[in-house]
Amino acid sequence: MHSVNGPGVGYGLTSIALFDLVYSVPEAYFFVPFVKWGLCAEACSSFTLPYVLGRQRASKLLLAQDRISAEELRGAGLISELVNGHELMSVVMDTASRLVELPPDSLIVNKRLMMLPHRERLLQANTAELKALRERVRSHEAKSAIKGFIKAQRNQNSVQSKL
Repeated sequence: MHSVNGPGVGYGLTSIALFDLVYSVPEAYFFVPFVKWGLCAEACSSFTLPYVLGRQRASKLLLAQDRISAEELRGAGLISELVNGHELMSVVMDTASRLVELPPDSLIVNKRLMMLPHRERLLQANTAELKALRERVRSHEAKSAIKGFIKAQRNQNSVQSKL
């Protein structure tokens, strides 16, 4: 189970497809700036996002780096429920309490059965992404993007400190 109470950037988006239940505040938004950073998809998102969202919408996220709203992800089935911020923790804890009361072996078996058709694809995606990520982090593009990010942060911090 996972809850989102703000922006989901990078792993903050890609990881939610790996959770069984995801609760989010309606004002949350999500994006993955991997291409901008010279990196690649991770957390099995090269499989999960096209599978859940469709290839075209996943391309808008992974390639074009568009932002997507919590409402849009709810409509696509990636978010289980939208909950107002002041109710989020209560709803999540209530759901967790109900799950804890269920027969654990039955819960595990049902989860395994739901994941069975996807297990091999997830493992393949993870292996391919890790290999690509190892290559990407050493690339000129990634190194330049990291240097640019650090420089921008330094500039932003120096401007803020003068105020």
